[in-house]
Amino acid sequence: MHMIRHLFGVALVGVVGVSLAAEPAPSSAARPSAPLELVLLGEGKPTRVELRVEVDGKPVSAIWDETFAKMFAFFDRNGDGNLDEKEAAKLPAASALRQSLGNGFTPPVGIAPTFKELDSNGDGKVTAGELAAFYRKAGLGNVLVGVGRIPTSAELTDAILKHLDTDGDGKVTEKELKAAAESLKKLDKNDDELIGAGELVPKSLYPGAAGTTLLTSPTADAPVDVLAKLPMILLPGDEKDAQWTEEIVRRRAKDSTDKRTVAELAAWRKQEPDARWVVKLGAKASVEKFAFAGSQVRVEGWATEGRLPEAVASARKQLSEQFENPVEPEPKGAKRGRGGSSIAWLTSIADRNGDSELNRTELDAWLDLQEQIARGQVLLTVLDGGNGLFELLDTNHDGALSVRELRSAFDRVREAGCLKDGVFDKAKFPHVLLAAASRGYPVTFGTDLRGGPAWFRAMDRNGDGDVSRREFTGPAEVFDKLDLDKDGLLSAGEAEKAEKLKK
Repeated sequence: MHMIRHLFGVALVGVVGVSLAAEPAPSSAARPSAPLELVLLGEGKPTRVELRVEVDGKPVSAIWDETFAKMFAFFDRNGDGNLDEKEAAKLPAASALRQSLGNGFTPPVGIAPTFKELDSNGDGKVTAGELAAFYRKAGLGNVLVGVGRIPTSAELTDAILKHLDTDGDGKVTEKELKAAAESLKKLDKNDDELIGAGELVPKSLYPGAAGTTLLTSPTADAPVDVLAKLPMILLPGDEKDAQWTEEIVRRRAKDSTDKRTVAELAAWRKQEPDARWVVKLGAKASVEKFAFAGSQVRVEGWATEGRLPEAVASARKQLSEQFENPVEPEPKGAKRGRGGSSIAWLTSIADRNGDSELNRTELDAWLDLQEQIARGQVLLTVLDGGNGLFELLDTNHDGALSVRELRSAFDRVREAGCLKDGVFDKAKFPHVLLAAASRGYPVTFGTDLRGGPAWFRAMDRNGDGDVSRREFTGPAEVFDKLDLDKDGLLSAGEAEKAEKLKK
């Protein structure tokens, strides 16, 4: 794998719980068990996309329905079907639940909900429905969308065009695009048969940004910079909230032929969406991509491995060890719990029998609840690539351009509608968004396209999904025999055909 994949994964660890911990303030409760709805903005009419993510075959929103029910049961200590003020005071802050996306458990941070906020009808008790409504209103209950901007996108585009323009006339023609693999070959300084972002723009780290700004539904306040420039809007779960329509009208007032009013946009939402994306995560995760290609906006998305399952297992092991083997002495005068002071913070939260001590059964019940919360913690990382040529060509989004990707440069540019009279037209280039769905923060941002038999994957040392002549460890005549299309690369498909002929 190219080194940059590891670099991006490391960068994510350091930003867990930063911007995603911010408290959003939607106007009203979101609908339960509903897919996310996103609006993509281009020069023409906006496009509405419905996103449904499943984990082990169950929609994320439905998993959160179960989570809220189990949270309610856990904190309903007397089992009367309602939370009183004492029971409700132990509930976690909405920001703490969001931070469990990276931690693997809900930390004791943030401002806990007040009883007044929870008791929406003011009858002096909190029902399961009121608990769920509070957390949904705070932005939980479905896929979280984290947004970031790739800072080197424009520089990478300029560098690629410079090296493709071999005759120096300031234009990149069809012939020069088709020669991309040969023209950029000289940039391969580390001789791995990949052109990395750092080889195009020295000292750049790609993508150099993470999806740490939480995308929430539009409010009356001006959005932060990264959201204001993003051609994507998250629709509120509550259909009565019409702020999104005003945001679209405001953004499109100057440069769009679409002049629909607020009322017309609200009616448009009730129609069938323009596209539906279904992403499958879990033990049987799908590697199929989801995408949208409009005249001015292009989205490329995929499912990728997340850090959360490992984080949950690690947290459970660590907290259990701290419980069984307390290492710090109890403060003088403090009531002693079996877990010792290292997890003393958990006693007041997980002590269900009211004896001010934490026993093993209570700890396990709380840890089970954390696993349930983690089941629905899905993040859609959206990185804004701007008018990025690199993002268009890097089909597996690993931060490097392979020989096959460069050979297909002309086809990708033509498909995106960026040619005018056989010449690359930068003005026609679409706004590129990259989106990766994962359980928690992604391990790596790119997709792993490697396939084929074991020997093929072992030879594919640079992880680009092909085996070149240099990577092939067998005789040259065998490579020539396996290379059915005579393109100098063995694909996973060609390797699989060879395996079938052996049987």
